[in-house]
Amino acid sequence: MSVASIFKKESFLNIPYILEQHIRPTLSAFLNLIKVAYSVFFEQVLMRIGFMLTAIMAADQGTDAMAAHQVGMNIMALSFAFGDGLQATAVALIGRSLGAGDPDLAKEYGRTCRLIGAVIAVCLVAIYYFGASGLYHLFFTEDHIVAIGVQIMHVIIFVVIFQICQVIYMGCLRGAGDTLYTAVASMISVTFIRTIISYFCGYVLGWGIIGIWMGVLGDQISRFIFATVRFRQGKWVKIKI
Repeated sequence: MSVASIFKKESFLNIPYILEQHIRPTLSAFLNLIKVAYSVFFEQVLMRIGFMLTAIMAADQGTDAMAAHQVGMNIMALSFAFGDGLQATAVALIGRSLGAGDPDLAKEYGRTCRLIGAVIAVCLVAIYYFGASGLYHLFFTEDHIVAIGVQIMHVIIFVVIFQICQVIYMGCLRGAGDTLYTAVASMISVTFIRTIISYFCGYVLGWGIIGIWMGVLGDQISRFIFATVRFRQGKWVKIKI
């Protein structure tokens, strides 16, 4: 389907038209791609390092704790999916608004998507809070693992609130071309703040797997603060690519 779409005449990317008009890539276009992409590349690499360190510390807490942790990560991925969907919507609408020279409308789209995300987050919090035990019983029959999972869910309900909003705002910034800022913010939050808090709470304070999740919460709060401050400053609407 994806390959077929680029051969349709009404498609934005039309291979027959490109061949017919002899359109070739230019150096300036390549440099613009590098300018935007290099920071995203390093952001993803450093974020994966942070995720890996978190997984290593979680695995060190024991098999039962790691099993509960993995289910918690999958449940958290559900809230990310909502944020990611709204992020894609915000990116498309903001890109159109900035292209039309209407930065105020771009900001309004970002705020509206964030508001919708906040409503979804509240709904998920209610489901996770009251359904924590039931969700974990879908995966485990052992009561002690379910008990660990319920504790994790009590942290996730706070994670979700910040996660969905920061994902949307980060998407807005990336869509406007502010990729260097988002890369630095993600690097600081995931690679350093998440790892340091996870280690301190998990090992120094002896909170175990819950301490690891406190690191995840700290990461989401940090990214939320970075994204919200940058979005409200409004500098991202002035970036030229």
